[in-house]
Amino acid sequence: MTDKAVDAEETKREKARQLRYKKPIVKELNLETITDKLWEIQEKCEDVHWYTDTDEETLVNALDGNEDEAYEFKMMFADLCAECEQMSNDLREEWVPDCFDKFFVAAGAGDSFGGLLGFDSYEQDYYGIDCMDSFAEDDAKKALKRMTKDDLIVATRQCFKVYQGYIALSHRYDCLKAALDILHDQNTGYLQMVKQIEEVYEKAEKESLGFRYNFGKEIEELDRILENMPQEAWIQ
Repeated sequence: MTDKAVDAEETKREKARQLRYKKPIVKELNLETITDKLWEIQEKCEDVHWYTDTDEETLVNALDGNEDEAYEFKMMFADLCAECEQMSNDLREEWVPDCFDKFFVAAGAGDSFGGLLGFDSYEQDYYGIDCMDSFAEDDAKKALKRMTKDDLIVATRQCFKVYQGYIALSHRYDCLKAALDILHDQNTGYLQMVKQIEEVYEKAEKESLGFRYNFGKEIEELDRILENMPQEAWIQ
């Protein structure tokens, strides 16, 4: 490639970089990200459904043997999965304003949702535009000002409907995921404790020749573990 060709390409690249703010989106609140997140939540919920179906006993045990709570927990994930699928369908079939992404840029949502990204026509991808946030917001505001007041009001209502639906589903998933992680960690902790007791028990049994005498390093370790077990572990 000649020097002139290299310079021309570099000029295109630089011009595209400078114009990124002309087509901005909020990093974590734009139509494509919302669509991807809904699919991701569905996938995670389906994973939980598969896990609880194949290992329901673990979930029941984690909930202190309460089968009703375990069933309700599974249904909450199933309901969330169905509602995410419904919202994904709505985004494809119902009207979503063309100004959706620009609306939240103009509203300053970048401050709460990861900043702004601008589309680079040369790279055909989105990149951060921190140094041009004010230009991006001003451009988005100009685009909205070109709409009639009635159209802007209708679009605003629809944008907030999508926003509220998405935030509600995301929040429900985060809460359910946090609860599942806690249950999983608790159950893992008990399993690890049981495994440790089994290992120490086997060593103590071997050291004491079948517990014929009650002294020795492994016997003392087994006694220490049993004395420090939580009371809940002894409940049948």
